Amino acid sequence: MEEQSIPEHTPRPIPEEGLPGILGALTVLTMIGSAFSIIGSLLTPLGCKVLMMEEVIDKMKPKDVALLEATCEHKNVLMIAGILGGVLCFVGALMMRRLKMQGFVVYIVGQILPIILTAIVMAELMFADPKNWIGYGITCFFIGLYATQRKHLVR
Repeated sequence: MEEQSIPEHTPRPIPEEGLPGILGALTVLTMIGSAFSIIGSLLTPLGCKVLMMEEVIDKMKPKDVALLEATCEHKNVLMIAGILGGVLCFVGALMMRRLKMQGFVVYIVGQILPIILTAIVMAELMFADPKNWIGYGITCFFIGLYATQRKHLVR
């Protein structure tokens, strides 16, 4: 029986031992988180419209009003950054499910790029809310978890 060759453009199959459990779970969580990120980013203009109502602003702390005003002022940049980050993380997770090392790099760019763009347009307000630090911590945690799984990825 003659062995058939696989064309180069077809996806590389996962080895017989399968996708490592932790890597599989991380990529699924990343895909879910990316979907939420993209949806949340798409809703940014609507959120600004709703939250900028006078009756809502009257109930907010001055610090929160300043943050909301800055967010709404830069809503398009923040929305694009969130969508781009979500898409890059999703693509990176898909690549890592095929055990490609490039997926790890794409994922890191998808995590870091929105933070950098937000820092550029929001300046010190980006760090004003302690709840933001939770998000930054989760980002670092996931990058660290993926870093421990690099041994399963190939170039």
